[in-house]
Amino acid sequence: MKLKLLGLSALLLALVAGCAALAPAKFLNATIPKSGFELREQAYGNDPRQRMDIYLPKQAVAGKAPIIFVFGGAWRSGSKEDFLFVAEALTALGHPVIIPNYRLYPAVKYPEIIDDVSQAITYLEAHAPELLGQALQPLILMGHSSGAHAAALLATKPQYLQKFNIKTPVKALIGLAGPYDLPLELEEVSQVFGKANPQEVNATVNLSPPLPPTLLLHGEADERVLPKHSRRFAESLQQARTSVELHIYPKVDHVRVLASLAKPLRGLNSSYSDISAFLAKHQL
Repeated sequence: MKLKLLGLSALLLALVAGCAALAPAKFLNATIPKSGFELREQAYGNDPRQRMDIYLPKQAVAGKAPIIFVFGGAWRSGSKEDFLFVAEALTALGHPVIIPNYRLYPAVKYPEIIDDVSQAITYLEAHAPELLGQALQPLILMGHSSGAHAAALLATKPQYLQKFNIKTPVKALIGLAGPYDLPLELEEVSQVFGKANPQEVNATVNLSPPLPPTLLLHGEADERVLPKHSRRFAESLQQARTSVELHIYPKVDHVRVLASLAKPLRGLNSSYSDISAFLAKHQL
């Protein structure tokens, strides 16, 4: 069993690190039960990338907040279909889950990448009765890696949602291994963000309460996005008098902090149980 877990985790490496190969995701998702949710796909814009997958739990629980999950991939890769295992994990807790695709670098840069996620929320807000079966409730933003950075900006910088006249409040933020203290000096980052104002793209600065309760998860062995990013973000949220939980997992890398949400891989670390506990604690 241990060998099986290690093998599946290795297969996820290409997926979560932002590589182009889709076989690992397809292999993992083939092991995921699909009987607990209904899946719908919906365009939210005119570009082929501007589509979102909507997962509705078949046994819906009243009052459960919708979760918008923003995947990572260094702003350069990723596809919503690859993260079925995340949707299954969260719908099993009773939450509707929305996973939008967004346009990628080099086709677009900042702010278009962030704007696409906002545009998906705008469409969802306008069409929630037919897409979700009810008006859009206060939502949870969640992301991994560069997707966690996007989710953090949307949750902490009001201008991103206000730009699209989004009225639905953000009820909570869940970030996994995000580069919140964005290093604009790195070429990989500067290619996407150019000469953006650090006050607008760095989630650790210029924070004004009230901010939503936040859960931050990171692997101590993460060499792709160092855990100092989550520590710095947690400190900034605490200084802004925001409820924040920070979990740093020993011997966990950039991949396993997300991979462990998949049902076959939950023995890798406690990220799934920590998310479940956070949602229950805040009655989300």
